[in-house]
Amino acid sequence: MNVTTKTGLAHPPETAMPTDPGPFDCMPELLAAARVAPVVRIPYLGHHAWVVCDPELVRAALTHPQLAKDVSLVPDWMRRPGLMVGSQPDPEYARAMIMSDGEHHARIRRMHAPVLSPRNTEQWGARVSVKVDGFLDELERSHSGVSGEVNVVTAYTHRIPLAFISEMLGLPPEAERQLRAITDIMLYSSDYPARTEAVGALYGAAEGWVRDPAPLRDGVITGLLASSDGPDAAVTEGEVIVWTLGMIITGYETTGSLISASLYEALRRPAEERPRTDDDIRAWVEETLRVHPPFPHPTWRFATADIDLGGYLIPRGAPVQVSIAAANREPGEEADSFAADRQGQGHLTFGLGMHYCIGASLVRLEAQIAVRGFLRRFPRARLSEDTAVGWESEWMIRRMSVLPATLT
Repeated sequence: MNVTTKTGLAHPPETAMPTDPGPFDCMPELLAAARVAPVVRIPYLGHHAWVVCDPELVRAALTHPQLAKDVSLVPDWMRRPGLMVGSQPDPEYARAMIMSDGEHHARIRRMHAPVLSPRNTEQWGARVSVKVDGFLDELERSHSGVSGEVNVVTAYTHRIPLAFISEMLGLPPEAERQLRAITDIMLYSSDYPARTEAVGALYGAAEGWVRDPAPLRDGVITGLLASSDGPDAAVTEGEVIVWTLGMIITGYETTGSLISASLYEALRRPAEERPRTDDDIRAWVEETLRVHPPFPHPTWRFATADIDLGGYLIPRGAPVQVSIAAANREPGEEADSFAADRQGQGHLTFGLGMHYCIGASLVRLEAQIAVRGFLRRFPRARLSEDTAVGWESEWMIRRMSVLPATLT
């Protein structure tokens, strides 16, 4: 282990993680890299990123005052077209909640809080239930008396949050197909020019909805636009665009990933080992959050000074990730380690401190409704014996692409 001569702190060792997306499951590689040291460096875009892996150090990093999420700290070399961090707008135009700190972050959080209040979350849950029942009815009709396979991801799990976030935002019906196509490329394609085009298409779509809201239904966008009108406007038009994008990514993709993984863990087990009661399902979803965090490494942080983290040096200006995948596990715990009786105890999938996910209650509720509905409607469903489960991932995001099942 190398030690710096000026500070006496250790340089984190270098290791590798899969930083480019592809049709594979990144989790085993992420956990192997995290075992190298409590803090590691990985090659990234011709430079290095620092990754905090030790559970206690991850907790410290998530609330460290000198690890900032301010978008103005993103170095030029990370502003690569096709990457979300590199596609953030100038902070003078608008700041996203996940890339802001201090009063900027507190203000954005206040503006979002009414949408995600406990009362509204309960009402949103009722709308999710309606959509779940509708998609289950479709599945039942299309596979009645048929023993063939269905890809539960495309037929069910990702349709629910996409339909719900579209209704929540007030988007026109045709927007659902548009969003699915754009986000698939933007998050999971290894073709960076195509990703760049997809990022532009998503920004363009949001800009179009905000600047010409006539096709929109009443929803979050029209509510925010009402706050952006007049001399005493609480938000700007640019903020409505940027915040809409944030709600699409966090409200759709991650929730669909959670529902898929929850059902995967159920369908690979015999019926008697699956969750039955509402309490069982709540615990099942929490354990899925622990073992299958949709963002194994969440959003970036940047060191505003030289930092001593567990005896390791994180130099000023360094881009830093925290390994939620590693922090959620006991030392030596493997990737395939789902245990329902653990009930997800101690997981950090929704973060910690001021940046704790503001939509966590709604995400949990959507997943619980979707899992309960599917298992009760199709109690004999099981994983296919002929088709393999498929994953798409890279070090920051992970989801199932194929969940093959027979329903009867």
